[in-house]
Amino acid sequence: MFGFFRKLAGGRSAPPRDAIVLRERDCHCHVVPGVDDGSRSMPESLEMLRLLAKAGAKTVIATPHIFPGRFPNEPEALRPVYEALLRARDEAGIEVALELGAEHYLDDSLLTRVEANRVMPFGPERYVLFETTTGEHAPPQLMDVVFALLARGYTPLMAHVERYHYLRDEQGEELCEDLQAAGVRFQVNRTVGKANLPGRGPRGEFIAWLLERGWVDEVGSDLHRPTPDGRPYAVGEPRAA
Repeated sequence: MFGFFRKLAGGRSAPPRDAIVLRERDCHCHVVPGVDDGSRSMPESLEMLRLLAKAGAKTVIATPHIFPGRFPNEPEALRPVYEALLRARDEAGIEVALELGAEHYLDDSLLTRVEANRVMPFGPERYVLFETTTGEHAPPQLMDVVFALLARGYTPLMAHVERYHYLRDEQGEELCEDLQAAGVRFQVNRTVGKANLPGRGPRGEFIAWLLERGWVDEVGSDLHRPTPDGRPYAVGEPRAA
């Protein structure tokens, strides 16, 4: 599937000019403080917004996890914390727009949540951002959830799609085509250093394949910390799965 990408530039990695850069709307960011593995405090959230504004973001979609058993967030509990973030942003004079969404985890409970209209859409597209397991097999609930979202006027937005091993082989290519044809849109995380660089490594080869087809629909920072790589761990801090 990806062999011809290895032939580009004599087998070398794609040049930095091909990096996935943040767009004016960051569609995936864990900036709401104290609700998941993202920002741990309001000052940390404000520093994250400053970093994103400096990187060119005009609008940041706050997408806290809704992950049963791990981050059991609900819309009613998230909104007051988000509103406090809005006030703090205004007081700090940070010129970036904010909107509240969520990163929904696809498990047996998500279909029930969709059917009850308990999801958190954002944007004029009414995107519902969702993530899945990353293993070799597609989750059995995937298409049921996709069709339930579409039937209710939402646009399914698949989070950091480059992570999913089950989309990278020949069957995965067919599944990508089916998902796109159904109306699913793909969000890719931006390039940070050599991570997510098109053409470099399995993730990069898959991103290059998506780019060839015009299927990188949205870009996210997936920022969790106000650090260069933005990840939710540091030396001595446990890494989130």
